[in-house]
Amino acid sequence: MTRVVKKTAAGLVAVLMLLPAESPAQQQTQTEAAPKPLSAKALARDDKRIVAARRYFLKDHRRSFEKSARAISEGSVYQPLVGYWRAVIELRRNRTAALAEFVAASESPYLRDAGRRQLLEYYARKKLWKPFARYAIEPGAPLCAKLQANFSNSLAAILNQWRKDNKIGDPLCAALYRHAHKQKLITEKMAWEKIRDLAGDKQLSASRRLMRVFPGLHRYATLRKVANRAQRHLRAKHSLATRRNRELVMISAAASARGRPSLAIARWAKFSPYFSAEENAHVYIKIAEWAARWRRDDALSFYRLADKYAAQAKTRPHIYDENARAWRARAALLAGDYDEALAVISTMPAEENQLSAWRYWQAVALQKRGGDDGVKGGALMMQLAKDEDDFYGLLARQASGLPLMSGGANNNNANKQTTARGDYALAMALHRAGLSEFGRKVWRAAVRREGADKSEAIAAARLAAERGWYLASVDAAEYFRGPRELRFPTPFAGEVMKYSRRFGLDPAFVYGLIRQESRFMPKIRSSAGARGLMQIIPRTARQIARKHGYGRYRLPRLTRVDTNVILGTTYLSDLAKLLKNRPPLIAAGYNAGPRRPLRWRREGPQDAQWQVFIENIPITETRLYVKYVLANRAHYDAVFSRGTGEQEWITRPITETKTASR
Repeated sequence: MTRVVKKTAAGLVAVLMLLPAESPAQQQTQTEAAPKPLSAKALARDDKRIVAARRYFLKDHRRSFEKSARAISEGSVYQPLVGYWRAVIELRRNRTAALAEFVAASESPYLRDAGRRQLLEYYARKKLWKPFARYAIEPGAPLCAKLQANFSNSLAAILNQWRKDNKIGDPLCAALYRHAHKQKLITEKMAWEKIRDLAGDKQLSASRRLMRVFPGLHRYATLRKVANRAQRHLRAKHSLATRRNRELVMISAAASARGRPSLAIARWAKFSPYFSAEENAHVYIKIAEWAARWRRDDALSFYRLADKYAAQAKTRPHIYDENARAWRARAALLAGDYDEALAVISTMPAEENQLSAWRYWQAVALQKRGGDDGVKGGALMMQLAKDEDDFYGLLARQASGLPLMSGGANNNNANKQTTARGDYALAMALHRAGLSEFGRKVWRAAVRREGADKSEAIAAARLAAERGWYLASVDAAEYFRGPRELRFPTPFAGEVMKYSRRFGLDPAFVYGLIRQESRFMPKIRSSAGARGLMQIIPRTARQIARKHGYGRYRLPRLTRVDTNVILGTTYLSDLAKLLKNRPPLIAAGYNAGPRRPLRWRREGPQDAQWQVFIENIPITETRLYVKYVLANRAHYDAVFSRGTGEQEWITRPITETKTASR
């Protein structure tokens, strides 16, 4: 038996010696050969399995997760994600080695950063600061982790982070604030001020999270009751002997100003003598902010009263946050006091006054002064016109006498590729599997990653657009200022153009609105229940269908492109009639309801410029929405090769012909 084996082995060696040897290049080619692409059937199976695996991962069903994960194809794009989930499951059982190895070896920036964050949160929770510091100093680590690791050298940055954080939703930041409180950097007084600001603005979820960071300050149930019934609480009699009662009165004053500034002003005047100058400054700054939002003529006087109390305080209180500064500048613009607006903008931190909005208004205010200031303002306006093509960039181009659009030719043949790579491939696969929200997070992280390659992102955006994922393609193209056809696509042109013509609507406005509402995703649904391309709330859809006799309308049809567009364009036509065909009001009415824009317009000076009116829209979401829709309209004018004149894209009626019969 032994002789047979030896003979056979010798014969095999002789045969191998006769075969031609492979060159090193051939060997390398075989080693690095790409895995065989998966079939459509295998991809569909993997999509179902990754959905199941994620469900079991979130529920921490380890055995079920492993069963689904092992069934995923070996060459699947999901394998790195499965490895990450498997390591996190180990971390939940206090075993860190698997996730540490994953972070060290992962080629996916998104999963590597996610794994690092999981480890940092774990070590912070366990108060294991030595391994925490090791991960906190790595490039790409979260800001709060970096500040924690370098605490003694980051005191100013920690206070800045504390003041501007109005969500208190990051566990790493919560750990940082607790440590800063122990080190007496964040005092109990500062914690009370933060609770006062959040509860006064009725940001109750953030208030609750903050009270978990500083337990013992107050009962959340009491705080919520006072914030929700602020006017009743402010009218009642109170003992002001304790800190808690005093804080509740100040919170009720701020929350009352949100709904009825006049009540807060009248009632606080009676409480004011019993509070310190610093406390009065804090309350009056909130009253002033809401008076500005309500377009009261005396809003600036309350800001000045807050300044007076702040000057009387023993220590200079930090009473101005980003909102307070912004609304003081807006109130000054509405009052036509450009010197006041310029003074406020100049006090803003660099990250605020370099926003395009405040760059524009600073330039306007300087030009109003004339002389050398006017020349400086003109230079600032010209620079903004060159830097930006958003709402304020377009306004700056008009003011500077430049063409509204650069008119550069689109390069349709650039950055062509047939497959996405890395995190882009993972994001697109997750979208295909129905995990669109998760896929969007991966996509956004890939686009915004430090050092991200523009050409790779634009190439991936082209693929996403070809597959109908416009939400992702527009996001990448917008971030990198990519080609116009990617930033402002025109899908579903048949339906959009058909119904725009039927109701005599400007298709550039309709496309600009759809781009802002849904990014051309027909089945998307908002947290408020709005559905489809034009994000119509079912109640509104039923009202439109009844009013105009659309008898075949049914709720499940609302995500169909034709049904959604005909209902949306019908509603736009109705708004145009109600709001006298004024595009800023129509856009605001579509977002916030048709009655509010009329009230806002009445409450402000009737001769106020449209730019000033838009800047003073009190609801932040609606203010941004109007700016985006109008800027989108200007860009779609260029897509449709339609010239625009002075202010046309803001004031040009959205209905150009008589509404056709339905």
